[in-house]
Amino acid sequence: MGLAFKIAWRNIGRHKGKSLVIGMILFIGTLLMTVGNGMISGMEHGMSENIVKLFTGDLIVISDEQEKNDVLIGTMSAKPLKVIKNYEAAKAVLENEELIADYLPATSGLVYVLNDRSEMGSMYLLGVDIDRYRRMFPDSIQITEGRPFEAGERGLLISEEIRKPFYDFVEYWLIPEGEELDESKLPEDAKADLVNLDVRSDLVFMGASVANSTMDIRVPVTGVMKYKALNKIWGSYCLVDIESFREAHNYVTGADSAVNLSAAEADLLATENLEDLFAGGDFFTDVITEESITLEELQQETDSASGEYDLDDGSYNLAFIKLKKGVSPEAAAAKINGVFQEQGLEVRVISWKDAVGIIGNMAVMVKAALNLFIMFIFFVAMIIIMNTLSMAALERTSELGMMRAIGARKGFIRSMFVSETILLSFFFGGLGIISGIVAIYLLRAAGISTTNEILQLVYGGETLSPVYTGSDFLLGLFELGIVTFLSVLYPLRVVGRIVPLDAVVRE
Repeated sequence: MGLAFKIAWRNIGRHKGKSLVIGMILFIGTLLMTVGNGMISGMEHGMSENIVKLFTGDLIVISDEQEKNDVLIGTMSAKPLKVIKNYEAAKAVLENEELIADYLPATSGLVYVLNDRSEMGSMYLLGVDIDRYRRMFPDSIQITEGRPFEAGERGLLISEEIRKPFYDFVEYWLIPEGEELDESKLPEDAKADLVNLDVRSDLVFMGASVANSTMDIRVPVTGVMKYKALNKIWGSYCLVDIESFREAHNYVTGADSAVNLSAAEADLLATENLEDLFAGGDFFTDVITEESITLEELQQETDSASGEYDLDDGSYNLAFIKLKKGVSPEAAAAKINGVFQEQGLEVRVISWKDAVGIIGNMAVMVKAALNLFIMFIFFVAMIIIMNTLSMAALERTSELGMMRAIGARKGFIRSMFVSETILLSFFFGGLGIISGIVAIYLLRAAGISTTNEILQLVYGGETLSPVYTGSDFLLGLFELGIVTFLSVLYPLRVVGRIVPLDAVVRE
């Protein structure tokens, strides 16, 4: 084998032109494959950082009655999500599951906003316990104006991405409660009409229940926010305190659990035939008072009278799950769903890709497109190298025939030819991998950013951040080995057909 490598090295020097052509093809192919693998790894890492860790978690719990899985992006419509009926039982499973690092119950859906001057507006809300949200997604949002609402406080964090379209539709500009108007934040049309600009610090959510039995809820705007990454996508959602969301959607609130009924009130509600209430007696009595009270004051008194309560006693329609490091989401989902089914709970776990609907599908499509691009490079490089090696073998027919004539076996000729290809692959392919790694770090250092949502999926965030890992290096070596192996198969057949008589053949 050592003699074969020596002769192969000599032949590379004697046929510099052919060797350089093959080497450049290997160099360009491995360079592009290395950068492509880095882009895919960067996209996967970016999506993990910017979607899983900042917004969705690894898995999402939804009601078993929910028809579609795209409960976040895909269901941005007036149709509400199904409420998790037995959250307490599901909660016990989540707390006892060793694969789960943390979880966040929440509510998600559309709410209509009252406007006394034009058509009503709408926005998508994520109702949360703000303390648990910060614990689950500590780096998710950035406050650009005002402040976040506190635990137990009514409040709304409006997204920068939704404030401008909201102004265009309802014709008033929202600022945080207690803050002065920052004219630099205004759109150009609002700056041109400052005299007539309607500035407000609260919103009135109209009852959004399908039962149409809800009251309008006034919620103060405590701050303006933006998401740390993929803000163009997640900016559709504004954060609101969980109790305001529940009241607007006629869900059971945490405060409802703290209401204590007297024995007489309990007997009254336990009446089986409600018509008996109106059969006789004085059901209505006249109450005369000189005091006046506003709806807001009534709500405050009701809230203060309800005492301490547990938010988990109210309704949720989803829960975000963050798994422990290294846990497979697929395996965890299968295990948790198995427990849910075993206990007869009407809930199920879905992946974050299913939950974000078209965004998850687009991410898969982008990754598939990058992989197809790499495979295309792989195929083209293999064909070109194969043809070049075959032509080189045919041009050296006399030389190889002479070697056969003096006793060289087919196996030796083939090993010599394989050795030439391995040397070229090792040198030029290795140079291509090294250059690709350098290119990846240069691209990362360049800080190329975009506001295009599709490109953000390719980038894995707002900034292009390809990464190169040890597994990418091993994958690159494997791909280079496959290209080398497949490229040399046909040329070896050509070499194997050369016989000693070919040494004296003349055209």
